[in-house]
Order: sequence, then structure tokens, then C-alpha cells
Amino acid sequence: MLAAAGLALFLVPLGGVDLSRMNGLGLISVLPAESLAGVGLLAFAFTLALGLPRAHPVLLGLMLVGLVICLDGITVVTEAEPRFATAYQIAGFIDYISRTGHTAPGIAAYFSWPGFFALVAMVEGIVGKHDLLPVLRLWPLAIDLLCLPPLFLIMRNLRITWRAKWFAALLFCVGNWIGQDYFSPQAFNYLLYLLFVGILLTFFGPGSLSRRASRRAPGDRLTRRLAHLSWRGDLEPGELPARPVSTGERAILLWLLIGIFIVDTASHQLTPFFFIGACGGLVLARRCTLTGLPVLLGVILVGWVSFAAVAYWSGHLSDVFGGLGHLGANVSTSITGRMTGSTSVHVLVLYARTGLAAAVMILAALGFLRRRHRAIDDRVALVLLCVPFPAFGLQNYGGEIALRIYLFALPAACILAACLFFPATRLPARVWRALPAAAGCGVVLVLAFFVARYGNEAYEQIPSAELTAANYVYAHDSPGARLVFLSPTPETDDTPQMPWQYRDLEKVNYIAAQAPPDPASVKGLVATLRSLGPGTYLITTSTQETYLEQAAGYPADWGSRFRADMAAARGVHTVFANRDAVIYALRWRRGTPTRPLNVSLGGAAGRATLWTPVGIAVLGLLLLVLLAREFARVCRPASRRLVRILTLTSLPLLVLLLVVAAERFVIMS
Repeated sequence: MLAAAGLALFLVPLGGVDLSRMNGLGLISVLPAESLAGVGLLAFAFTLALGLPRAHPVLLGLMLVGLVICLDGITVVTEAEPRFATAYQIAGFIDYISRTGHTAPGIAAYFSWPGFFALVAMVEGIVGKHDLLPVLRLWPLAIDLLCLPPLFLIMRNLRITWRAKWFAALLFCVGNWIGQDYFSPQAFNYLLYLLFVGILLTFFGPGSLSRRASRRAPGDRLTRRLAHLSWRGDLEPGELPARPVSTGERAILLWLLIGIFIVDTASHQLTPFFFIGACGGLVLARRCTLTGLPVLLGVILVGWVSFAAVAYWSGHLSDVFGGLGHLGANVSTSITGRMTGSTSVHVLVLYARTGLAAAVMILAALGFLRRRHRAIDDRVALVLLCVPFPAFGLQNYGGEIALRIYLFALPAACILAACLFFPATRLPARVWRALPAAAGCGVVLVLAFFVARYGNEAYEQIPSAELTAANYVYAHDSPGARLVFLSPTPETDDTPQMPWQYRDLEKVNYIAAQAPPDPASVKGLVATLRSLGPGTYLITTSTQETYLEQAAGYPADWGSRFRADMAAARGVHTVFANRDAVIYALRWRRGTPTRPLNVSLGGAAGRATLWTPVGIAVLGLLLLVLLAREFARVCRPASRRLVRILTLTSLPLLVLLLVVAAERFVIMS
């Protein structure tokens, strides 16, 4: 009854939310107090249910779904259009593949990883509908709900109580505030990552192969020695033995793992490293019996980057590896660099985000120590928590590497944090002592979620009027169009705060231009329009202006003053205007020729090197050898001789592949 009352109390008042009144705190500044009380009551009811003598999965599951609806589905109720500009861009990539049947790496680097776009385009063709806006609207809620079953699959293999599992699920929902669940390859591949880890632990964890075969397999002796240096042997294992399955089922599951990774590798440039890190870490920690799988996955990744993603890195290799080894700079860019330029109110959002992430990690550390005090070896959770952090040494990923590391460390962090409150491996006689602390933590984190998650909503929302303005441009882009948008840092900023690129990807060229700190200084923008020629528009939107004012240090009334000065500039006329967007253009003499767009659909032309055919042949042969090795270990655990022969055969092929890949990077960069 408490949960139902809390859900109703949250949803009913949302119809009267006025988004135009948002300040620097974002959505929480206009949410009714009744809604906040309702979601807090729902979280409180959930933690009370953990005090029942036995688990009630249906009751707990319904309350957890209700919490996800409140946390991640609130914008479905309060906003008329799908939120987040990049989601529209992803829809544009899918629209291009649906219309043309091919990719265009020259338009965007994303096309070097087209797996997700092609998959959605294929589903569109099967269904017969090509309007993705409803999908964009419901995607965050759907993907967050879909992430819960693989999370429970991971926890199924751990020696923790049902109370710890359900509380970890609650922490996972409130800890996932970073907003990477929008319609994107990242959200899809995060779901695949959880499923991948869950399958590894459930079917290929300790005991999935016979002890004798596991001990004799090549490479396992080194694994045991490395693990022995890092782990005490007098602790109670924090994991359960792998679920027994038949040989045929193991082979099917191994194919499934490899297929998941191939889809991930073809869909995203960063997440394959987390897959390999998790798999390799579990192998070294002796919690995964597929000792050769990390090598196989690494070869697949090297092959894709070297031969399929050449249009991305050819010609600008320094951009790809520019952050390699710059640990301090990457951390600074991802964390402290986001504080610059924010208003005194909006900076509270940034501190709330940092504080919420730090709180989850501190609770995880304390939970690990409490379990260790009970002599429990939470090796799996610790590995999954730690393996994402080396990514700080790779690159800053556009200033977002800290967010991605936190995202992939979150499942393990929430499991360990739940163990701080419920550390036992069996149901204790007294549990009510932990409930007040758990309830207080849950309610506080739920309320903090709205500040951290929706603190940027004033400029991450997409008003309907801005979508109308974008459609005006698409209605006038038949000969090609250039759309100039305002940015505080045009040399690094390529994403406007507006719906963009969701149609006619090859017909509209988006160009970032310096937003003048003095709104009266519009001469530079007029000159930019003149230099680009007819068919060029300049757009300003309410969300872009809010971003400049809240997050980039521009004056509070910058937007209104800029619109007045731009409209009054000589030779400029307003071609479209509504409440949230204005589009400007220059007046041109009749007959002035339009400059054609310089759009390269194929990207940088990577010339084949002398060793390219050899590299492709070696890659195919090496994949066959590594696949045969893994399936021999899984299907014939006693085939010691065959596994050894395949291992020795793979070593020279692996060295040759790495040499060819390095040669291609050097010559074609």
C-alpha cells in the first residue's frame, strides 16, 4: 500500500510541471514537492520489504519497476519530445542506412562502427515503420528495465542474501544517473556487457570444467601463480560454483559470448575494452575457465580496428592515441574540467554528481572491507569494480572517460555497497538493525538522483518548437544546406544543444561558430555566413542559449540580447522564428550561385599496404586456430595434446598479426 501510494503521489502532479521555469538545478527545481515525497515513499517501502522474513520477488520486482519508471521515465510524462540531442543524431545515422543501404564514414566517424545502426535499420525494415521518435522517447526507460535481469544473473552467482541482491538492484537504479541510457550504441552495448559477464560467471565460472583438465590446460599454471600472489587462500569464496551444463550447451554458450562481443566490436569503439578487461580479470582471478577467450576477443578487436575502422583513424592517428598515458590530464578533463564556466547554482549539480559517484564508491569500499572482515573473498565483485579504471590511461574520450568508467564499475560497486548493510552469506537472525540505515541511504540517493541526472535538463530537453525549426531546414535542403550553430569552443565542440542530423544526413552540413561573449558582436557571424555563401543558415535555440548561460559563463540575458542584435544586423533577415528557435540568413542577389557541399561519403581513403593481404589471411587463420582451441577446451576438456598444439600454432600467427597492424598504423596514419 505504501508503494502504490508513493507511485500515485509521484505521477499525478506531473501534469502541471512548467519546464520553462527551470533554473540551474534542472528538473528538480520545477518538480512538485508531492512527487518528490512520493518517490521517497516508494523507496522507503522497498527497503521495508527487505525486512520481511522471506523474499517476495513479485512484490519487490513491481516496486523496483515502479522506481525505474519514476527515475528514468519521468521525462516521458513531463516532456513533449524525446530528450538529448545526440539521440536524434543516432536516429539520423539509422535513417541514412535505411535509405541508402550503406554507411558513410566520411560524414561521421560513428559509421566505422555501424553494427547498432544496421541492426536497428534491419528491424525497421522488418516492422515496416521508420519513425524512430517514439523509440527515442521510451528507450531510456526500456533499456534500464532490461538491464535488471542480467544484473540479477550476475548476482545469482554470488554468496549474498536475497536482501543484499535486491538492495544492490535499488542502488544500481539510483546510481545510474549519468544519462548514457539514451538511444545509442553505448546503451545497447552496456546491456550486452551485463549479459556477457552474467553468462561468463554462470556457466564458465569455477568448476565449469573438470579440475584435472583445468589444472593441465596450457597457460593455467601461469594464471594460478599470478592469482596466488594477489589472493589469500584462507577466505570463504564469495562466489558459487558454475551451473553444470552439457558439452553441447557449453559450446552454444561460448558461441553466444563470441557473437555478443562481435556485435559490440562492430557497434562501439570503447566498450570492447571493458569486455576484454572483465574477461581477462576474471581469468587472472581464477573465476573464469575460458583462459584463451581474452586473447580471442583481443584478436577480433585488433582485426576490426585495423581493417574495418580504417576510415576513422587513417590520417589522424594522433587524435586516437593522443591521450594514451596522460593519466592526470584525462582525469582532470573528465572531472574538474566540467566545473569551468558554470553558474553558482548550476555548479551545485556538478558537485552533486561527483558526490553521488563518490558516495557509491565509498559504500562499495566499506562493503568490501566488511565482507573481508567476515573472511569472505569477493573476488568477482572486486575484479569487475577495478577493471574499468585503467581506461583513464587510454584517452579522455571527449571529456567523458570518467563517466564511462563509473558506468561500467557501477554493477560491482552496488553489489559491494549492498554488502555493507547486508554482509552475511546466509540469512541472519536479526536484520532490523540494518534497515534504518538502508532506508535512509536509499531515500537520500533517490532524491540526489534527480539533481545529478536531470541537472542539465534546461538545455538537454528538446522543446517541440526546436524540432519544428529543424524540420524547416530539412524542408529547404534539397540543393544542400549549411547550418551554423553557436558554441563556446567551436574547435572542439561538434554537438549543438538541439535536435540535429536526424534527417538528410548528407544534405545538411552543421558548422560550429564562436558564440560572441558580447551578444552585440555579431559581425564575425555575419562574415561567416557571407563566406559560406547562399544556402547557409544560422540557428539559435533556447536550449543552446541556456547552455551558454548556465555552463559556459555567458551573461544571464545573453540569448535575448543576441537575438535582437542579430536581427538588426545589416544584410541579415529572419527566415524562421518561434518561441524557442530563430533561423537567420543573408540576403543574396538573385542568381548568386550556391557552393556545393564537400561531403565525402567514404571517409579517408586508406591505401592498402604491401602486407595488407597477408594480414587479412593471418587474421582469418588465427581466428580459426583460437576458436578451435577454446572449443577444444570446452567440448573436450581432456584433449591436452590438441590444446597445446593449437596454443603453439597461435603464437607466431599472433606476432605476425600485431606486426602487420603496427605497420598499417604507421604507414596509413
